[in-house]
Amino acid sequence: MNWKELWMTLFGTCEWLGLNMGFWVSMAAVLLIVILMNVVFWGIKPKSELPST
Repeated sequence: MNWKELWMTLFGTCEWLGLNMGFWVSMAAVLLIVILMNVVFWGIKPKSELPST
């Protein structure tokens, strides 16, 4: 299956705002990874500190 031909059939173009769709797909993937990492790291509870001796 050729994704470019499928996209062309559905939408008639492989560019948006002058940039190739591959760029936008990769940007969306990076954005998804960043959001996922934020959710994971913000959800981790900090270790309780050991009492000082």
